[in-house]
Amino acid sequence: MKRQNRVTFFNFLSILLLRGISLISMPLFTRLLGDAGYGVSSYYFTWTSALAIVLTLQTESTLVNARVEYPEEEQRRYQSSVMALSVLTFLTGSAVILCCLGPIARLLKMDQLLIIFMLVQAFGTYCVNFLSTKFVYEFKAGRNMVLSLAVSLLTMGLSVLFIVLLPQEVNYYGRITAVVTTYALLGVPACILILAQGRTFYRPDFWKFCVVLAIPGMFHNLSDLVLGQSDRVMVRQFLGDAALGRYAAALNFGGILFTIFQALDNSWRPFFFDDLKAGDLEQVHDKAVHFQELMTVLSLGFLLLTREVYRIFVPAKFWETELLIPVFVTGYYLNFLCTFPVNFEYYHKQTKVVAAVTIFCSLVNVGLNYILIRAVGIAGAALATMASHSLQLGLHYLYCRCRLGGKDYPFGIRMWWKGAAIYACGAALVYVFRDLWLLRWGLGAAIGTWELLRIKKRKVII
Repeated sequence: MKRQNRVTFFNFLSILLLRGISLISMPLFTRLLGDAGYGVSSYYFTWTSALAIVLTLQTESTLVNARVEYPEEEQRRYQSSVMALSVLTFLTGSAVILCCLGPIARLLKMDQLLIIFMLVQAFGTYCVNFLSTKFVYEFKAGRNMVLSLAVSLLTMGLSVLFIVLLPQEVNYYGRITAVVTTYALLGVPACILILAQGRTFYRPDFWKFCVVLAIPGMFHNLSDLVLGQSDRVMVRQFLGDAALGRYAAALNFGGILFTIFQALDNSWRPFFFDDLKAGDLEQVHDKAVHFQELMTVLSLGFLLLTREVYRIFVPAKFWETELLIPVFVTGYYLNFLCTFPVNFEYYHKQTKVVAAVTIFCSLVNVGLNYILIRAVGIAGAALATMASHSLQLGLHYLYCRCRLGGKDYPFGIRMWWKGAAIYACGAALVYVFRDLWLLRWGLGAAIGTWELLRIKKRKVII
């Protein structure tokens, strides 16, 4: 219990520091960049995330499976080998992109220099994420916290410096250049470190094991990105950079909760795999109940405090999107519930199923975005994403319950329906009492205190 609490705490603290600094910098960047500049940088980061997935195969996603498959003494060799595989695929893909630089820039409606920046940032992001994932699954949460803090502080400091030095009409280059520089400075040494520790570059069994899991996982991650980010691309296409900037501000603000969830999931997942491997389904179920309870409380607390905090952190012209934040948070909550069947599928190496469901839902999301954005504007994009996450949850649950796990699937509807119902009622009340800030903040403090007492009583966070 002490070990699990320590890992959970440091992972949570690392992401809290990372997103906390990001939150503090949000009012600065929305004011310095304006809605159009904020929109351009958001659009750039969306495409960079896609390149990071495609060009590197996201081989770090297989590290948790490797810990189950191979003994401890093979872990560093496996990490080095799959890192070398990603370097090879990145160099090959980058060469193709650079040969077609002009047409790609015209297609994306971006400067060619930004495409080059994308490649540098994509590789640096992959390397930093690889090292972070390695720390998580080796239960070195303290080192992960230091890495997250370094990324955040360096990005923010360089962003402010570069933005101030550039003219207003192109100052978004300052924000982008700062992020590129940060990931290059941290990512390249991370790559060298992992390759030097393992000193294994090509092993057929490692590459075969990795590719079988990574390629479906890559399509899953890419489709998940489409599901979560296609709204930004389509808002820009239909409504312009300024509308995208306002939409992205609300989405990024709501994304604070999603990042916290990812930190908790990173802490929960290694223990989940260990408990499943040991056949301790009762322990798996109990930890999942604790996890859901904590996320339900965090989601409701976030919604109750959102209106006032959001208005502090963004200029008045962004306020019109504050009513979208509960829609975003609901989508993230549904995505959180989806974690249980998806992790179960990953444990059983059903990455093809994970990818197939995500691809289908991302296509549905694109169709809904096209219809709803044209019908109701940026609110349509938020509703489309929430509906797609609902579909995703339903399909994964049905597969695990009816095909994969059957009666042994530990996450039945009875486990999470109460939390989901409580969340739904709380989210509805946020709209009803949106003008009564004292009531909302008081309720947020009450449920937060209740959860802290619950954690103290059970002596474990999740």
